[in-house]
Amino acid sequence: MLKDKVALVTGASSGLGHRFAQILASEGATVAAAARSTDKLDELVFEIERKGGMAHAYAFDAADPDAPDLLIEAISAKCGVPDILINNAGISLPARAHKATLDQFEQTMAVNVRTPWRLSQLCAQRWIDAGTEGCIVNVSSVLSRRAGMGVSLYSMSKAAIQHLTAGHALEWAKYGIRVNALCPGYIRTSINDAYWETDLGKAELAKLPRGRVGTPADLDSALLFLVDPRSHFVNGEALTVDDAQSWAI
Repeated sequence: MLKDKVALVTGASSGLGHRFAQILASEGATVAAAARSTDKLDELVFEIERKGGMAHAYAFDAADPDAPDLLIEAISAKCGVPDILINNAGISLPARAHKATLDQFEQTMAVNVRTPWRLSQLCAQRWIDAGTEGCIVNVSSVLSRRAGMGVSLYSMSKAAIQHLTAGHALEWAKYGIRVNALCPGYIRTSINDAYWETDLGKAELAKLPRGRVGTPADLDSALLFLVDPRSHFVNGEALTVDDAQSWAI
């Protein structure tokens, strides 16, 4: 499905990004895996290549304002301009609204909003100049549409991603550029795995419709749907994948 396509995945060293890189490679894309943890990226590239796929690792700090430009230049020189951009890198710095610091605000907005905006702009500029089409998937969250205790900064940043997605889709549709958002519910990853075994985590699980959270693999079909060239009429959408969790929390 994605043969001859180059797919950039940020935050690819762990969690959702790690899985996204694998599934895109399995569909034939050459994956540019970007993250800070280069040792984990090297393991990911090895794993993808062992299965017959193609991938390259790129050191990338999403908090660095210069990093997006350097990353796109490096990928373009080695693999060509990415055809697919997965804006997955993100951070969550839990803090009650009245205790959140300016530094926490700036970090959250830099990683979760500024970097996806800049990477999208850089790719779109190149696609428009070359007269080629492109696809962007911004990883948002169900918390973009509802408030959550202690995560107002994260929720705010993901709400911004929703409007970033809509605005870019509207402006770039005439160039054949599709921009959509993927909004996962609670997904179990190495980052939050221990939490679900705590009393608080178990109490939260009990509130969910099926008493469970998802795994990164539960997002496979949604991601592939959004990047599939056959989904050319799907643009400006925010696709929620949460097992009905958002109706219960």
